[in-house]
Amino acid sequence: MAVQRVSMSLTPENIQLHAAADRAVTIENRTEHSTQHSSHSTPKHFQMLDSVHGFIEKFVEADEYEDLPTENSMVHVAAGCTAGIAEHCAMYPVDLVKTRMMAVNAPLELRYTSMLSAFRSIVTTEGVRSLWRGMPVVFTCAGPAHGAYFAAYEAVKRQTGARLGRDNPIGHMIAGAGASLVHDAVMTPVDAVKQRMQKFKSSYQSSWHCSKSMWKEEGVRSFYRSYGTQICMNIPQQCVHFMAYERLKRYLNPDNEYRPMIHIVSGGLAGGLAAALTTPFDVCKTLLNTQPTMSDSKQPAVRGISNGLITIYRMAGLSGFYKGWAPRMLTIAPSTAICWWIYEMFKYSLSDN
Repeated sequence: MAVQRVSMSLTPENIQLHAAADRAVTIENRTEHSTQHSSHSTPKHFQMLDSVHGFIEKFVEADEYEDLPTENSMVHVAAGCTAGIAEHCAMYPVDLVKTRMMAVNAPLELRYTSMLSAFRSIVTTEGVRSLWRGMPVVFTCAGPAHGAYFAAYEAVKRQTGARLGRDNPIGHMIAGAGASLVHDAVMTPVDAVKQRMQKFKSSYQSSWHCSKSMWKEEGVRSFYRSYGTQICMNIPQQCVHFMAYERLKRYLNPDNEYRPMIHIVSGGLAGGLAAALTTPFDVCKTLLNTQPTMSDSKQPAVRGISNGLITIYRMAGLSGFYKGWAPRMLTIAPSTAICWWIYEMFKYSLSDN
């Protein structure tokens, strides 16, 4: 039996099988040794290449933009801060012209007939730098306000989406209203200071000087004099804005991919529509913020939204409610386009990272 086993093990077939197995083991050992040697020689280099390759692959191959992990509120805050600052700074000169044209209590010689004449008159009589009067306070506060604004919107939209459905327009309107309440709590005092700085021949030397004077002479209520009007204007405006934006984005981008041009077009159209519908409230807000106080009581002559609307009608008629509608739309439509473009871009980038 022993002789038989030896002879069987020495057959040509068995010799070939053993030789092939030995070659495979040798190749495997050499490959393992080479891999270990290369990993010990330059591990950081290969790790960096792997991480870069993984990031590019993840960035390029992401299909469902809305399914990205963006529930982190700090992503929304960071993206909103950047978008808010860019939006307000880019369109600030047009916003100043809008304030001048909406002032129903301005002298007759300062009632501009068009945006072009307003720009020409301001630059000629006050200089180019006057187009940015009051911008420092906006630059300082627009970031935090818009960070909270978008964080609130995303949080409320996530909650309403879980109850009403992801694409329900009612949920978008509720989320827009909630975001507006957060935003206006910060930006109403900023608008009060900004619009006083934007007035013709404003007596204030700086935004800080204006804030101190308002606090000392009129009290803290002067900063929130137009808060009721702001809420009445911005809640409907943001409801229309966010609902229109979400619907347009879905219509123009049915594949739900990240496309910056879709965000720009959807944001601009939604912002322009919302601005056109709420212009009368902005005229009223401008009147409340820019009116002088009565010298004897240091109280404003016009108080509240109803009194403001009545005053506008008596001074300028029905057409007074749409004073400055063109610069308002030309301010808000590009502003919202810029805001949504930058916000969605930063949200996309930060979420991937």
